[in-house]
Amino acid sequence: MKIDVENKDDGAILHLEGKIIGDGVAKFKNALEEQIDTGVRWIILDLSDVPLMDSSALGTIIMVFLKLKERKGKLVLLYAQENIINILNITKLNSLFEVYDNMQAALNAVQLKP
Repeated sequence: MKIDVENKDDGAILHLEGKIIGDGVAKFKNALEEQIDTGVRWIILDLSDVPLMDSSALGTIIMVFLKLKERKGKLVLLYAQENIINILNITKLNSLFEVYDNMQAALNAVQLKP
């Protein structure tokens, strides 16, 4: 699994590549925790190159979602593939996460108004 971080103002876009399963989840979790520790207010997860994620990866996303929500921040998903959408639907997490298929729409969603 590969992770590229693009920092923007008070947030970050994480461009992910590969399956987020097994050992890749620890790398994914560490990358997200690093962003939380720097004080970002929002995170966009670019899932365009993520064909699959396991329950541990979903748990990590939920944890970060809740941490950001505590500080009045936001986490959104971008370009989720069909397999990921299906997992979100089956687990009913589709009602928790906002999923976008357009970068500008995702950026607009996370831009926090004072």
